[in-house]
Amino acid sequence: MAPEPLGHYIINGRFGTQRTTGVQRVARGLLQALDASAALPGTWSLLSPAGVDWPPLARIRLACRHFPPGGGHLWEQTVVAAAAGRGACVLNLAGSGPWLGGRQVSWLHDAAVFDHPQAYRPAFARWYRALFWRRAVRGDVLITPSEHARQRLALHLEVPPSRLHVLGHGADHLDRIATDPTLLQRLGLLPGRYWLCVASHNPTKNLARLLRAHARAGDRWPLVLVGASHPLVFAVAGEQASNTDVRRLEQATDTELKTLMTQARALLIPSLEEGFGLPAVEAMRAGCAVLAGRAGALPEVCGDAALFVDPLSESAIAEGLSCLARDDELVDRLRSAGRQRTVGCTWQGAAQNLLELLRGEALA
Repeated sequence: MAPEPLGHYIINGRFGTQRTTGVQRVARGLLQALDASAALPGTWSLLSPAGVDWPPLARIRLACRHFPPGGGHLWEQTVVAAAAGRGACVLNLAGSGPWLGGRQVSWLHDAAVFDHPQAYRPAFARWYRALFWRRAVRGDVLITPSEHARQRLALHLEVPPSRLHVLGHGADHLDRIATDPTLLQRLGLLPGRYWLCVASHNPTKNLARLLRAHARAGDRWPLVLVGASHPLVFAVAGEQASNTDVRRLEQATDTELKTLMTQARALLIPSLEEGFGLPAVEAMRAGCAVLAGRAGALPEVCGDAALFVDPLSESAIAEGLSCLARDDELVDRLRSAGRQRTVGCTWQGAAQNLLELLRGEALA
């Protein structure tokens, strides 16, 4: 095949085949913001496996490749690698990327495969540790969403922190989403009298302790858990059955998610590790109070707009729930602080920061 023209950028679209979690949400937010940018340099393509339902694109050309089928690792390691090898600058927005190929820009969303390898299936953890090492050794432009993630990745990859660029995420993707006034009734919930947790069943999300803490808290309000298990990725989380009122939703539409966030007493994110903590920022922007674990990037990202607890202490989590249940003034303060803190968290801003980085790295 002919080499790509100079100034051509290819977005690795493998994430379009994956179930949407925070990583895929970030990739889609950046894709749409880049496509909306009036100052998009050069020419851009979204290289996608066949059969993915993408939103309409105005400035970025969609290029589908049917073989190899499935859009998984083999597709990425052949089709995307070939595109990188022909001279395009490839943007890997969702963590993984081709082992071979030329210029690449890669998002490393956190260092959890190094810091918490027991949370993952062994094969997955080994592959991603090797892939992250490869990204650093081959000289990719490396991007991560927080100073916490930068320091942890720099330590494990044995590179200076300056090799990693911190670009925070946007959170305005729910701004234009209308809420559903019938949802709470259908789920048997009352406004302001339930807790919300949005998390995959990754052991680092600390769901087992959260369930036990919820059982100990005195309010007995329902806990809504939104998220699914990923048995090929995560180790068994060790969740315990609970006789408390727990509602489980494997997935939620944007309408359902925004409705649940705007009406919850608080979003609970008592994680042991977060590279950023997108659900917390989504909730703060939606005017929802946040209870967060004092760990990972959450203190950095949430600042004074969350009630922090020790994520290793069930009693501390339970006390945090009780505190939020009885203190209306605290909840109102957290809601106001969260809205203020996330005013600048937009995908358009994130995209502009990315374009400035590309220019600074002589990739634009």
